[in-house]
Amino acid sequence: MSIVRGAAARRWAAAAAGAALVAAAWCVALVTPTEDDAVLPFVTTMQLGEQADGRNLAVTLLDVHRADSVIAGGWSADGNWIVIDLDAEAIDEESGALVALATLQVGGATYQASERPESLFERPLYAGLPQSGSLAFELPAAVVGGTAVLHLGLHSDPRLDTLMEAELDLGALPVESDVEMIPTGWSGR
Repeated sequence: MSIVRGAAARRWAAAAAGAALVAAAWCVALVTPTEDDAVLPFVTTMQLGEQADGRNLAVTLLDVHRADSVIAGGWSADGNWIVIDLDAEAIDEESGALVALATLQVGGATYQASERPESLFERPLYAGLPQSGSLAFELPAAVVGGTAVLHLGLHSDPRLDTLMEAELDLGALPVESDVEMIPTGWSGR
């Protein structure tokens, strides 16, 4: 009788050890980063009126407008526009420092800053010398509310780099008839 109990105990111990090993392997699989996780950007959250610093980019969101028409110097266009006024500067290195990534995500769609008006998009930045300007995003007429996420970065591919991020409530923005973009130039701050 004791031999039968000993064999049963060994089978139960082996089954418990096997179950523990399977559970441990499952836990390791859950916490192991994927290849995509290994190259995620370093997200820095931006708040209106506060400076946010990344690896080599400092940005202050000054204002957010929603407009039926945008004016930039002698250029103008009607549409469904979101205009972001900001100050931006390089922190350490000026070589290659520019806002090369400027997108607005609304729902499942991503919109790039318009290249039509003169803006801070893809303009050189200087260390310690903030530049003021605007970015303009033209959205489809059907986009009237919801949450939008603004992304700014030094490179069009933000993997393993700073990605500045701000959430915007589009429904809370009053619609202005005309918004004049800030001419790109040295900041007064």
